[in-house]
Amino acid sequence: MRKIKTLKILALGLLFVSSTVFSQIRYQASMDPGAKKLWSNQGNKLSCSLIFDIPAYGYANFMTYSGRILHSAMMLYPKLGIGQSSVMRFISTKPEWHSSSAETLLGKIDLFTGFDPYVGPTLHWKLLAELDHGNQILMPYTDNKLAAGQNIIPSISPLGFKEAYKKYLGCQEKLLRVNFSDIRLLPLVFKYQSDTLTAKSLALLKEQIEYINADQSISKITIRAYAYDLEQNIDNTNMAKDRAESIKNLYTESGIDEKIIEIVPFNTLTLNTKESNPIANESVTARNALISLERDIAKINKDMEVIVPDVGAKTGDFN
Repeated sequence: MRKIKTLKILALGLLFVSSTVFSQIRYQASMDPGAKKLWSNQGNKLSCSLIFDIPAYGYANFMTYSGRILHSAMMLYPKLGIGQSSVMRFISTKPEWHSSSAETLLGKIDLFTGFDPYVGPTLHWKLLAELDHGNQILMPYTDNKLAAGQNIIPSISPLGFKEAYKKYLGCQEKLLRVNFSDIRLLPLVFKYQSDTLTAKSLALLKEQIEYINADQSISKITIRAYAYDLEQNIDNTNMAKDRAESIKNLYTESGIDEKIIEIVPFNTLTLNTKESNPIANESVTARNALISLERDIAKINKDMEVIVPDVGAKTGDFN
């Protein structure tokens, strides 16, 4: 009898240790149809977001930004933040309503106190592919300051994902193929002895104008136009003015406020005419312009300023 009592006490002790060591704080959506509403979309010509609200935890934001090369990343925004340095793993597994419990490690990232977690483009697309296949994503990590002795496991549910994902991909097709870095300094070229832009330069300017109309942070446009392709200084000065005005007109005709446009006067002291340089009128630089843009810092979308490195893409067996 005493032996049986001892075994019972031992079993209870093991149960207590097991629950302590392996205890978890899970943040996940319920299995009812209402979970589909946790997915949402936001987007314009500069960025696309696919957002999942993680109940009681925060939200995950899959993002793609405009540019010559589209940039993608996924960021997590925990309501309580990250309390200590740790490691977050990204695990694909079947949802709870499946009997299968196989888990696949897709990648992992280092966590740092006070910084929101983020993953680069490779893992971003891996996560989306797993969700598209009907799997859920578990993101376990430890944070002794916020949850002593317990694993924190936020999860992303596939319920309602497909429709939101379709909208996310559709939004990307409409993104501009430039970002601010691509067009903040724009060199243009005019036709020889003319205030008409070459076809290529006109296309570049229209591309910049489309960006300016989409980015509300643009606060100033500065136009510097030059003319070294005429015989006389006065003719070059007048041509430079005409060229600057022709660019300004293209801006205002597209709906851009004239108040934010500045034309820098042409400096006749720097003239390089055909008389002093026989090939001046044949050079592209003899008939160019330079457009520079400035922004209102308060209106800048800070997320679009950071090119997320391709972190988190390591793969391997789950352990």
